[in-house]
Amino acid sequence: MKKLISTFITLILCSYSFAGTLFPKHDINDPKLSKNIVMQQCQKSLMYAPGQLEKWCEKAYEMGYWQALEVISLHTNDGSRYITEAQRHAENGDPDGILALAFVYESGRFVTQNLHRSIALYNQYLNENQGIEEEKMRVNRTHEALYLIYTELGDFEKAAEQKRFLDGSNYTESKEAILKKQIQEAGISIDSEQ
Repeated sequence: MKKLISTFITLILCSYSFAGTLFPKHDINDPKLSKNIVMQQCQKSLMYAPGQLEKWCEKAYEMGYWQALEVISLHTNDGSRYITEAQRHAENGDPDGILALAFVYESGRFVTQNLHRSIALYNQYLNENQGIEEEKMRVNRTHEALYLIYTELGDFEKAAEQKRFLDGSNYTESKEAILKKQIQEAGISIDSEQ
């Protein structure tokens, strides 16, 4: 597993030298641009084309990708628009909005860290999405986040509840399988002896 992670990190670090190929040239005014392409340009611009970031991310936002505001926030160090939009989505029951707010309160990114608010939001997400098959991996990641928060707070009883859920769900194995598949799809050979 260490070899797998090391290979993945090396790939990311080496990819920086290929910025031109990783940030394809698209005409932002092309009416045929898909939302997916615009979203990718927004996300990639943070690393590969910061001078173009705001125009690509604003276009992505206009096309309905509200999470583009997070990229703008990271670039400008002002998360106010992103937080407002995440709150609006969370109030409407959007899982993406709920999880976005839970994470910002957990990490303290753009807001004052508030682990209890984060716990409440993660639990709201779980209450609304626990049994939905399409949400299975995010449900597992949410249990993992709660496990880490409860451990940090010293609430080992609640941390153990989250750990039992994760152990029963084979989450670690699923995560490793996904990572291995992504690395193979990237064309990286994995030395199976390590």
